[in-house]
Amino acid sequence: MDKYLIWLAHLYYIGGDNIDNLLKFFGCAENLYRNDVRQANILSENMVEKINNAKKNINPEKCAELMEQKSIRFIQKDQEEYPELLAEIPSAPFGLFVRGELPDFNKKWISIIGSRKHSQYGKDIARSLSGELAKEGAVIVSGMAEGLDTQAHMGALDSKGKTVAVLGSGIDVCYPKSNEKLYRDIVEEGAVVSEYPPGTLPNKWQFPARNRIISGLSHGVIVVEAGIHSGTSITVDYALEQGREVLAVPGNITSHFSAGTNLMIKEGAHAVTCAADVMDALGIIKDDRDYSFNEEIHKIEDIPLAPNEKTVYALLGKEPLDLDYIIMESGLDYRNAAVALTNLEIGGKIKKLPGQRYIL
Repeated sequence: MDKYLIWLAHLYYIGGDNIDNLLKFFGCAENLYRNDVRQANILSENMVEKINNAKKNINPEKCAELMEQKSIRFIQKDQEEYPELLAEIPSAPFGLFVRGELPDFNKKWISIIGSRKHSQYGKDIARSLSGELAKEGAVIVSGMAEGLDTQAHMGALDSKGKTVAVLGSGIDVCYPKSNEKLYRDIVEEGAVVSEYPPGTLPNKWQFPARNRIISGLSHGVIVVEAGIHSGTSITVDYALEQGREVLAVPGNITSHFSAGTNLMIKEGAHAVTCAADVMDALGIIKDDRDYSFNEEIHKIEDIPLAPNEKTVYALLGKEPLDLDYIIMESGLDYRNAAVALTNLEIGGKIKKLPGQRYIL
């Protein structure tokens, strides 16, 4: 274990890109530790002062000893063990502190997230959907927060599947305290990870930063329940920025718990009601169902639809059409086309395929 690399990982607050640039200049973490960081002419004076304080106050030997005592590993971004998906995102963490064993990267990693405050419906769905996906071999990623994150981890564990918790605190600081047993179970059956070094207490600003890792580790992000202004929207924004698929579970239209997820679906998120929907959206398995249709059933006049839905429905047929083509041919704007497609999908009249393509 490189004690100077562990010391450097304590400087997460200066940003992964800055750390990478400093390492390129000094060659290794020990040289950075032993020399004046001003030589690199990379950081502001304020950042230089923080690094100098860290040299005085953080002892590399003690950092390495603590990690060994607590069975904590550190994986740097350029190491093979570092998740490839995460390495691709903007502002990827310089490294990850890990407890447990990271699951197979060849599997699909799927985030399941939701509000801390939730309904019984949300609780049941988060746990059962997580369990279904874990049985299919997916790795379930979440933030171990109170509420639906907790249920997502528990669903995976119920199914003897693999799950990864991304903490907004130090790797050895269980937050919330009520999840101490869950923390231990996840370490046993998967992994707990954090960019924050041992002993780092939870802080408000750390959780939004943590969310970029949740989405960054995942092929897709499923939101089970969320209000309009829920914190889950931060993770969704990161997912979109990172090019991840966003999926949402439809909820009761009168429930404020589902207002955010229903809006996401209207704006183009995949509507999911079971593991098969998720796997279809992410291309996990080839869907070999028969998409042929009876021309007689496709008579628009026989189906009660809103005007925009009729316009969109009339375009679809035996071959998948992508969203841009549907917008162009229908003459509808993005929002109205997306709403019409979502309503048709929920009504079982059309199917959404990977890549925002649609078919009867």
